[in-house]
Amino acid sequence: MASALKLLKRRGYRQVRVEDVADDAGVCKATVYHYFSSKDDLLTRSVANRTAERNAAIECRLARAGGSAADRLRLFLRDFWAMSLTKQSGLFQRLVISEMVTDAPEVFDAWAHGLVQRWHLVETLIKDGQRRGEFRRSADAAVTARMILSALSYQALFHVHFGVRRFAPCDVDRLLDSSLDQLFHGLRPGQRRAARR
Repeated sequence: MASALKLLKRRGYRQVRVEDVADDAGVCKATVYHYFSSKDDLLTRSVANRTAERNAAIECRLARAGGSAADRLRLFLRDFWAMSLTKQSGLFQRLVISEMVTDAPEVFDAWAHGLVQRWHLVETLIKDGQRRGEFRRSADAAVTARMILSALSYQALFHVHFGVRRFAPCDVDRLLDSSLDQLFHGLRPGQRRAARR
């Protein structure tokens, strides 16, 4: 599965062949077909497995970090931003847009489930902050989660990976810091509510 992901990022979905994955993994093609029914099965399970590993690692890191919901949310979003800026993430985002959504719907679905899990994680952190009185209760946690992750991932994709920063320069740290400032300002409880606490 590691070989499949490596070649997927390097060559794109259309150019990945089971024979190439087998060669890269140092096994024969029949061995691959012993465990996976097709190229799509191999790639779908590889993407799903990688996504599950990453999400589990993030959840462990947040649990170890402890602290307020705001602290954990900030930690998660900073990690998400750093990951979104990597070359590997840029390559994968391009594949999702250019090939997987149309040519490999099962592989796309595996990727999309990972995205939805990240939305739910952010939603859970916001709801935790609402319960603790850190964030205003009237904020729609589900929509807020989608909006902040979409904003960050698309800024990374277009600004960095597609090179739009050539036409509209902006420092990547400034993009993140301002986005987080706006998010936390929008989540802050009203003055009267904060005074009661």
